[in-house]
Amino acid sequence: MEKDILMRIKLFIILFLAAAPAALSQDSEKIRSFETGRLDLNNNGLLILGAWAAGNILIGTVGNFSAAGEKKYFHQFNAMWNVVNLGIAAGGYYANSLVDVNSLSYSEIFNEYSWLQSFYLLNAGLDAAYITAGFYLLEKSKNSPGNSDRLKGYGYSLFVQGGFLLIFDVLMYSFNLQHAKNNLYPYLAVMQNDSHVIGLKVIF
Repeated sequence: MEKDILMRIKLFIILFLAAAPAALSQDSEKIRSFETGRLDLNNNGLLILGAWAAGNILIGTVGNFSAAGEKKYFHQFNAMWNVVNLGIAAGGYYANSLVDVNSLSYSEIFNEYSWLQSFYLLNAGLDAAYITAGFYLLEKSKNSPGNSDRLKGYGYSLFVQGGFLLIFDVLMYSFNLQHAKNNLYPYLAVMQNDSHVIGLKVIF
């Protein structure tokens, strides 16, 4: 009886070890598929940011020369602000295009995801600060009659730009988090090390 049990255990171990490489290979493909999907998700976000920036630069430039008063400064600040946004969007998209997913280790994939999530959270805090700065400029405009239009225009621009970026960063953080929950977290055990150490626990 004991010999029969031992034979069955040995057979189970042999079958398990034979199937393990295939299972790990599938997990490896899923983890790399996660990274490909993450890059696609963030590239789409960068395209949205780039389109927002380009539109603001175009409309802001026209408004700067055609409008007057606080509207002129509102458009002016929108255009200037989004030169930076356009540079970030273009630079990020280009950097993502250079990534070779197959050359990344599992720890590098996870670290890239974690870094970007922290970046979105940091940006969200900065976005809230931009909105607060907009309030400050509006309050300051009340006691600066000679510079009121400029302060008001810049203040309202900060509301719009900070508000958009806050929504953008929070949504991108949320989308990436959901993507990780569905396509990364179930396979984190495989990423503990790149040597794929297999453990087997037999309970009698």
